[in-house]
Amino acid sequence: MRKISFLLTTGLFIIICAAVIWQWSAYQENNDQPAESKGDISLIVTVKVDQNELQVKQTFDNLDMNQKYHAVIPSQAIEVNCTDAEGNTCEEGHKPKGGKMHFDYKIKSGPGLSMLLNDWMIVLKDTAIKKTRIELVDQFYRRGTWSAGLPLKGYKQTELLHYYVFEGANSTPSLYWQEKPLFKLTGQKGIDYYTTQKEQVIYKFDSLEPFSDNHLSVVIIDGQRTVRGNGLLLTGNELTDKEFEQELASAFLSSKFGADEEAEGWLLEALASLVTKQEPENEKSRAMVEELVKTLTPEEINAFITYFSKQGHLDGNSLDRSLSSIKGMESDFFSMNKQKGVGLFPLLFTDARSVIVNGDVKEELAVVIKGDQVLFPLVPTMDALGYKTKLGTEFTTLEISSESNTYYFNVKNKTFIHEGQTFGLLENPFQNLNGDWYLEKHWLNAIFKVQISENEEAITLGS
Repeated sequence: MRKISFLLTTGLFIIICAAVIWQWSAYQENNDQPAESKGDISLIVTVKVDQNELQVKQTFDNLDMNQKYHAVIPSQAIEVNCTDAEGNTCEEGHKPKGGKMHFDYKIKSGPGLSMLLNDWMIVLKDTAIKKTRIELVDQFYRRGTWSAGLPLKGYKQTELLHYYVFEGANSTPSLYWQEKPLFKLTGQKGIDYYTTQKEQVIYKFDSLEPFSDNHLSVVIIDGQRTVRGNGLLLTGNELTDKEFEQELASAFLSSKFGADEEAEGWLLEALASLVTKQEPENEKSRAMVEELVKTLTPEEINAFITYFSKQGHLDGNSLDRSLSSIKGMESDFFSMNKQKGVGLFPLLFTDARSVIVNGDVKEELAVVIKGDQVLFPLVPTMDALGYKTKLGTEFTTLEISSESNTYYFNVKNKTFIHEGQTFGLLENPFQNLNGDWYLEKHWLNAIFKVQISENEEAITLGS
């Protein structure tokens, strides 16, 4: 009996060791990661693949038990059930007991040669996820290959199932399956390729080096078609090298915009073209790139690219904050250009210094920087200096007058009359920016004899 017991114990020990060794080999890359700190929310997703559906369970862990969370349910999710760590049913604005929320639901999936799932996961509104882990068990589509918008950390195949583990920082990664088997090839840092050919040529693009801390799964398909997911790109094998490079840059950037802040095509093309140094095809994208290139120095362009390539989330406001930090002045370039139904707004910066007129600080005077020009808002500035401004029809004429002086401008002919004399102007001193009229600093002194002095804190105007 002792011999039998010893053999059983030894056999069980061997089985346990084998399991532990496989687990270690599959996930050893994660063991060097620091433990989660308080407030770092993690997400574990298990997916069981059946013939006509995916059975999904999402667990949000390390939640704040004093905060209410609102779940955004994808349209394709059915039979959704939510419980907390104590098994209580979730309600809208639910405070999770035990710091966890579990969601169980199903996604219908029919037969076919491939399947791409975008926006298939439940999201907690206004919640940042530190780490996402997907464990997928496929008992049905065993002939094909799964990939996701996350790095593949582990894979095991048996006669009965395929088991995948994906893990990374993407909180809403896309999921893709195709019947024809794929080989995983590692490209430059940050990019994994999935291809039907083991000898697939893998390119390295120096322009994409700033994205090395990000992740993109690229599935090579036939033809010239491209389909963009979140952290995942399906791209045709007939694209030129430059087209391929541009698509990769666009895919990296696309994943940085949340579902509620999805970037329009022209914005993605503009940012990607800055990265690849290719000329955009879209007219608005091209105009935007030209504005950035002519206003920023090459060093500032590189700093801007480094910023948006390293950030986990982007929107118009964060892009503007980046420009502001680079130049040391405020800008709303991207926020203004995201407005629909309008043309391109120029790249302007607002001087942070105070404006002092005849000893008084004028908070309403926001001085604008356009390239190397310093522009004062026309009407408020002249009003502060004691002048009244009358705009003529379609701004063809302009009268600026005080108690002792009157200036009558013919804007079209670039002339003005003062004290009965006509003076010619080399250029139009007035500019219309986003519907408001401005006067360049040089002309304040040249025409109106305004004395201007500047330091790091203020711009001072005096009669």
